Amino acid sequence: MLCGQPPTGRLLRDLGPVLGLHAADLFVLAGQPVPDDLTPITRNPNWSVDSVIYNTMVMPAENRRPLLDAIRAQPLVRREGRGGVDRPYHRYGPGFGAVLLELAHSRNLTWPSTARALYAVTDGRIYLSPSTIGGIGRSTVETAPELVVGFAGVLGIPAPDLAALGGIRLPDDLPPLHSRTADLAMVIWEARRLTTAQLQDVELTSRHLAGR
Repeated sequence: MLCGQPPTGRLLRDLGPVLGLHAADLFVLAGQPVPDDLTPITRNPNWSVDSVIYNTMVMPAENRRPLLDAIRAQPLVRREGRGGVDRPYHRYGPGFGAVLLELAHSRNLTWPSTARALYAVTDGRIYLSPSTIGGIGRSTVETAPELVVGFAGVLGIPAPDLAALGGIRLPDDLPPLHSRTADLAMVIWEARRLTTAQLQDVELTSRHLAGR
């Protein structure tokens, strides 16, 4: 369709809704830098969604929608330049593991946050250190099928689609992800538009909704 030419930014933006994917993810999958306006709002190194992840997983099911509503009710802040995760060690060579990590970073997830999210969606079956998460991005840690499924849950991308991108065959007997995975993926994505101060407000709301 593209006659061998790389897709343009306009095409990637337009394809997102058609494919049911976020435009920012399509840029990552196409091996292109994510445009500044599609990056998370903040570059604050202290920004962390970890406690919101935990509270989302332990709160009553009926409280997850109010949490999403609280996130979306936060006013949009004018973006100034490029946002998102940008650490010196977040540099990866070509490989499927790098794609997985870049997709996580597009959600403002650091190595520790990615480890916590994988632990949550797999109901504790995948318990990795932050350095091991980094090894995935550097292709020193194997992207086993269950790991790919875990990432798919965190990212909100269908597991067969994500596995196909990496040429990974998914066996039929993999254990299911946590029943709250889809809600958590949505919370993680929506939270990327929050400033540090807004995230702190959402953390308090999530704690209240979790009864903590």
